[in-house]
Amino acid sequence: MESNFEQLTLDTLAKIKGFGIKSRSVFKTFQSSCRMLKPYRESNNLTFSFESGQKWLSEVRPQESFTQSQYVLYAGQRRTVFLLSECQKGKLDSWRIYPQKSSARPKTPEYLRLLHSHEENLQIAGMAKSTVSFAMRVNSDFLIYLEESGKFEINAITTHDITGYFACSKFSDRKPEGIKAYAYKLKSFLEFLEDAGAVTEKKLSLAVPKVFANQESIVTVLSEKAVKALRNKDYESTAGTNTRNHAMMLLALRLGIRRSDIIKLRFSEIDWKMNKISFIQQKTNVPITLPLLPDVGNAIMNYILNFRPQGTSDTVFLRHYAPYHALTPNTHMIAKLLSSFDSEDCPQRSFHILRRTCATGMLKINIPRSTISAAIGQTDPNSSDVYLSMDEDKMRKCCLSLKGIACGREDLQ
Repeated sequence: MESNFEQLTLDTLAKIKGFGIKSRSVFKTFQSSCRMLKPYRESNNLTFSFESGQKWLSEVRPQESFTQSQYVLYAGQRRTVFLLSECQKGKLDSWRIYPQKSSARPKTPEYLRLLHSHEENLQIAGMAKSTVSFAMRVNSDFLIYLEESGKFEINAITTHDITGYFACSKFSDRKPEGIKAYAYKLKSFLEFLEDAGAVTEKKLSLAVPKVFANQESIVTVLSEKAVKALRNKDYESTAGTNTRNHAMMLLALRLGIRRSDIIKLRFSEIDWKMNKISFIQQKTNVPITLPLLPDVGNAIMNYILNFRPQGTSDTVFLRHYAPYHALTPNTHMIAKLLSSFDSEDCPQRSFHILRRTCATGMLKINIPRSTISAAIGQTDPNSSDVYLSMDEDKMRKCCLSLKGIACGREDLQ
């Protein structure tokens, strides 16, 4: 039994190398996962199969509160099971991604039909794909809650079902802003049901709680020292991932482009002759054109000419291990570039702090707020107001004088 598995391991490894994979971490994770499978199979008297591999994965899968490194390790172990299983069946003919399960959906046919209708309605309204996906996740979660409560007809729900949903334990440790996001999406879904005549009670949407307090977050930006260090760092002769990440960082820091738009940037959206970038924003579905600043253009060109893998994708930025596809939205490459700064110079290690730094920098050189909102792709012209708090000189001008307000010692006691 063991010799068969060892041969399967060698055959699978040879297939992986035949796909042009050169990442040592891929080989290391595959081999360590195979070694971990051995004692599990022996203790349970199991031969390897996709089913026994899934049982092992259920044992090693981290709990809900897992770290990023734990998730990366588990993803590698999960890939190993799929690779071994496909090789065992003679179907391992290419290196590909094995996606996780899709979001849970209710089982009641009526609920599924209403979900599909609402999804079509959002798409017709021009909502971004990510917005539609989040709405479907929220609405599905609510409908699954109804099923678990024993309600399988949409017209049978009451206002108590809605308030009861938000009283669930799943919301006990959520921040107010997160709960508000769920409440907003669910209210939109209920209004859709009311307008469509799916429910006879026309005021269900009013039962969505409105007591969640607003939280104004303190705007965090990079220090001038950190900005200068990032802009001046030379990546011309370093590894491809560093060069790629540096170019992506400059797109966010210098132009304020969102992460979702950076990772989907296509060659056709860069006009080298006119020195501009034009694309349709993923979040707002609004077209935008930005100047291609010299340092940004040079960084992108350096990556394309010297370090970009030879993939078939027409997106500018690719993964640096096979398959050479476009990057995924949950990638965390920017954190590495920002890891060298302390919390004072870099309070947050994410793409969004680069975007905030860009907007704040424009405010400091007296660019009108409406222009800033347009430049960073905000649909609300007043959305840049939040960045005013980071401009101390302008904030001082807002202070009111106490002159003329009489105040005696007894008033202070």
